[in-house]
Amino acid sequence: MDFTSMLDKRNFVFNCDIQTKKELFTCLAETLERNGYLTNKRRFVKDLERREKESSTGIEDGIGIPHAKSKVVKQPVIAFAHTSGLNDYHALDGSLVECVFMIAVPEKANDLHLDTLSLLARKLMSEQIRSELKKAKNGEELRLILTNMGG
Repeated sequence: MDFTSMLDKRNFVFNCDIQTKKELFTCLAETLERNGYLTNKRRFVKDLERREKESSTGIEDGIGIPHAKSKVVKQPVIAFAHTSGLNDYHALDGSLVECVFMIAVPEKANDLHLDTLSLLARKLMSEQIRSELKKAKNGEELRLILTNMGG
């Protein structure tokens, strides 16, 4: 599956008034369910939480990439949220996570979530790209940055 086909700007949430990782997972799962990508938001949140217990998905510079394979995911998708910083979600460098890319793939999608995670992580290695993403004001700007960046 092509990376850009996983980007639906209806799944990009800006200025989230949420404080915790649980609220973040719930907000994005509700968005994905409303837009037809999930059959059960509660189950997907549990799948995300189970994955998160293995190790934190916060990477660096305020970026998080939670991801899960789940039988409630209808088709592969990437959701995004920009927050003011979550008080219980830290990146590897200790910064509070504020920009989140959530990868959701069907349970039988083999290694698609790992391939997508790897591609997204490579793209986010650029300090310039991370800076641009944090400044994006809407879904169209975000999608443009993501589709035009190298990686």
